[in-house]
Amino acid sequence: WRLGSGKRNDAAANGDWARGSAIVRQPLAIERGAGGMMRRLLAIGLLGLTFSAFAQLRASVGDPAAMAATALGMETGWASVALWRDGKLAVAGAQRVPAPDPGPLQAIAATGPAPLYEIGSLSKVFTGLLLAQAVERGDLALDDTLEKLLRGKLQFASRQVAAITLRQLITHTACLPRQFGAPRDLPAIIAQLRKADRVDLMAALEQQQLTSGAPCPTLYSNYGIALVGELLSEHYGKSWDALVHERITEPLGMRDTLQHLGEQSARLVPGYSGAAPASPWLMDAYAGAGGLRSSVQDLVTFGRAILAGSKGPLGPAAERMVTPLADYRGMEIGYAIFIHGPPGRRTYSHDGLTGGYRAQLALAPDSGEVLAALVSNTQAPLQQMAQDWWAQRYPVSDKAIAVDAQALESLVGVYRVDPELSFIATVHDQQLYVRARGNVFRAYLPVAADSFTRPAGGARIVFERSGGAVTGLTLEQAGIRRVARRSDEPVAPGEILPQGKAQDYVGRYAVTLSSGSVVEFTIRSDAGQLMVRSNRFPWEPVLPLDGKADRFRYDVPNAQLQFERDATGRVNALVLHQRGELRAPRVYPGS
Repeated sequence: WRLGSGKRNDAAANGDWARGSAIVRQPLAIERGAGGMMRRLLAIGLLGLTFSAFAQLRASVGDPAAMAATALGMETGWASVALWRDGKLAVAGAQRVPAPDPGPLQAIAATGPAPLYEIGSLSKVFTGLLLAQAVERGDLALDDTLEKLLRGKLQFASRQVAAITLRQLITHTACLPRQFGAPRDLPAIIAQLRKADRVDLMAALEQQQLTSGAPCPTLYSNYGIALVGELLSEHYGKSWDALVHERITEPLGMRDTLQHLGEQSARLVPGYSGAAPASPWLMDAYAGAGGLRSSVQDLVTFGRAILAGSKGPLGPAAERMVTPLADYRGMEIGYAIFIHGPPGRRTYSHDGLTGGYRAQLALAPDSGEVLAALVSNTQAPLQQMAQDWWAQRYPVSDKAIAVDAQALESLVGVYRVDPELSFIATVHDQQLYVRARGNVFRAYLPVAADSFTRPAGGARIVFERSGGAVTGLTLEQAGIRRVARRSDEPVAPGEILPQGKAQDYVGRYAVTLSSGSVVEFTIRSDAGQLMVRSNRFPWEPVLPLDGKADRFRYDVPNAQLQFERDATGRVNALVLHQRGELRAPRVYPGS
């Protein structure tokens, strides 16, 4: 489980919402899988654009007002976007107040104090910079072990844990779980993130056991970065937030970036998860992993200071923090900051997600561009806005070629990256569609033999063959490269909804339970396919069941939706089939 990298992105391939057995349970506030938004960015399917539409996309990513509108989508809440480009800062924001149905989008006034948001895992980058400063000073070394740093203070139950280094903690290669103690249900996970203190953290570390010694393949760990924050605090005899203030925010004039808002609390915009209000997350032990609040203006200031390198206000530590230290799921990682793209066109990024907020920060050293985006709704499509920015940064071909039908059919299959992430490829109407589990199918554009793109997402996929047989694929997107091997898993037929049919189902459905509580379902079209959520569960794709009219399945096992129609053929209700039936009449759009 991770704080932050919010990214339920049509892009960061597997920051999957954890799935339980019930579609109508409470929505999750954190994502599973490393890389968050960027990980979900990889899962994006590919859809061709016309040249004029692609040109419009390029224009929109330079307009913060359009970007804020995209980031908030149809959700309740606030969105702020700041873009530093060509030596100029542009800032804009949008707001939608709570309403039974999507209300109008309102611009946020550009005057007055900037709105503040929780930034979740973007806090990890601040912890990474603090560590880079400590290493640059010679106060600490990346290869310092927990045993050395905590000698005389803890009696480790595991020698493997005692041997973990700062390098492994800051790069998520320390073999530690996402949270300590392996909490199994959502309330326990959130309670630990919000309430665990230093005593809890160190007691858990003392008793921690590992099945193998570090370094391990990357496993995103809030626990590990929280430990770095506490180790820095222990070494300097100051709280983590005091170190952030003294060594980062005060020197840079970042007065909006705080853990404890105090009299600034009124500037924290209200958070939401879908239509439901979400309370702020106040953290103790996990502060270094996700505890800061900030504005987009401050984040641009922070990003520019990093890009200034050793000659900037942060000195050599800024250059040190973006030096690659380890491979990380198709990219690299420095001091808790992700590094994408080839050496000549690097991008540095991180994202964030808490109970009611999402965040994204991306830095382009070759152009000096800085993008900061914050939204106050966990289910807002911030990932779509980020995807547009990545697409113009790493463009792909939009020149389609003819493709042989037999060659196209040979690509149908399931391609697995790891136990958590797989891509499904299928063919419909002589066109290739691909999705990652947890996302809808999107159409790919053939641009060369066994090579396909989605210009809108800046994604390229190349299939590999051996002896004529397709054996795998490589997906490149947002400067990240993922390799998947073909598996023997079957692909269900007929899972593409014909274009134009999605609007039959789009709308809101609601039912009042015997307890008096209301369960609502919202259906939207995404690339002509269906996404559904309830007020108790986040967005999920639903896929047509072959040969069964108006019947769809979830990726969650044993969960299906059956839509009902009235005498005129209009869809007027849905029925959830999962451990029984739950019928919800359509309430919006009305007849």
